Amino acid sequence: MNSKVEEVVDLTSKLIKIPTLNPPGNSLKEGAEFIKDYLSQKGFSASILEFDKGWPVVISQSNPRDKNHVMLNGHYDVVPVGDEKRWKNNPFSGLILENLVYGRGATDMKGGLAVLMKVFSDLADKLEYDLVFTAVPDEETGGFHGSMKLAEMFKPDLVLISEPSGSNSICLGEKGLLQVKLVGVGKSAHGSLPSLGENAIMKLIRSLTSLQKISDYNIGSPKEVVELLRAKADKNTEKDYLSISFNPGVIKGGVKVNVVPDYAEAEVDMRIPPGITVNDAIALVEKLAEGVKVEPFNISEPNYTSPDNTYVKLLENVIIRKLNVNPIKYIMTGATDGRFFRYKGIPTIIYGPGELNLAHSYDEYVTFQELEKTYEVISSFLLDISNYQRS
Repeated sequence: MNSKVEEVVDLTSKLIKIPTLNPPGNSLKEGAEFIKDYLSQKGFSASILEFDKGWPVVISQSNPRDKNHVMLNGHYDVVPVGDEKRWKNNPFSGLILENLVYGRGATDMKGGLAVLMKVFSDLADKLEYDLVFTAVPDEETGGFHGSMKLAEMFKPDLVLISEPSGSNSICLGEKGLLQVKLVGVGKSAHGSLPSLGENAIMKLIRSLTSLQKISDYNIGSPKEVVELLRAKADKNTEKDYLSISFNPGVIKGGVKVNVVPDYAEAEVDMRIPPGITVNDAIALVEKLAEGVKVEPFNISEPNYTSPDNTYVKLLENVIIRKLNVNPIKYIMTGATDGRFFRYKGIPTIIYGPGELNLAHSYDEYVTFQELEKTYEVISSFLLDISNYQRS
C-alpha cells in the first residue's frame, strides 16, 4: 500500500472517530472544522457556511473564476449506532485491523469522503478547470440543508458523489420516492353490534389490498432505464427494481378491542422508477385506494444521468483501464443527494468505496482495497477530464 492510500486509510479512521450523528449534536461542527483544517493544512482555502443554522457545509474551490468546474460532494453525517452491545468494537473507534477500517460511517460514507478529500488536495491545483469540494452534514435526513442549497448555488459541469457504489460499479440514478398516509374514517359502535358502526380498520385493509396492485402497473420505462434497473437486481428483487414497490410500514387504528374503530391510518412507502412522475403515481394511488384519504408526506422524482453521457463514458473507460473490469451501471432503489443536482439538469455520478449493503449495519467497515481502487480511479478520471476539455 502506497503512502497516499495510507493517508486515505488514516483519514477515514480519523473521520469515524468524530461522532457526527444525525439527528445532529455538537459533533457536526467538530466534523466540519476537522475537514476545513485538513484542507487548510494542504494549502487550500476552505469555508464553512450554514445555509440553515446548525448545519455546517464545508466548501473549497481551486479556481472560483474558472467557468468550467467539477464538484466533488460527500456527506459527513452518520446514522445512529443502534444497540451498542451488538457492536464488536466501539462504533467510533475508527479501528484499523486486517485491511479493514471499522466504525459507524466507514462505508456510508466517511471512506468515500476521505477519498475525495485526498483527491482534492492532490489534484485541485494541477487541473485545468475549477475543482470544487463540498462536504454536507445532512444527507441522512434528506439533504435539504446542504446539497439542496449547493445545487442552487453552483452550476457545475459534473457532480461526483462518493457514496458506496463499489469500485466496479457506477450508480447513475435513483428511483423516486412516494410515501403516503392513508386515513380511513368510520363510525364508532359497541363491538358486540358491529353492524351499527363502520369499521375504519376494515376500510383501511380493503384500501391497502387494492393499493398493492400498484406493483403490477406497467410503467413503460425507456429501454436504457430498464437495463440500468435490472443491473443490480436478482430473481428475488427484480420486481422491486422495475415496478413501483409497495411497503406498508406503519399501521395504527382503534382504541379498544370491544369498540368499532372510527379511525385508522397506514403509512406506505413506494419507490417509483423513471418513466412515471410523482404526480401520476399519486393519481394512481388515489384511484386504487378509493374510500380513504391519501396524504403524501415525502416525495421525490425519479432521476438518472444517461449512460451515454460523456463523463460517464470517461469514468467507464478509466475503470476498465485501471481495474480491468467492465463496470456495472445501475439505478438504485434508495435516495441520495444526487437527485438535487439532476433536478437542475447537471450530470451526476455516484462512485465510491464500499458496498451499500454494509451501510447502517452493525460492525460497518470499508476495505483498504476499495479505498485504494476508488482513489486511483477518481484521480485518473479527473485528469482525463482535463485532457477531454483540452481536446
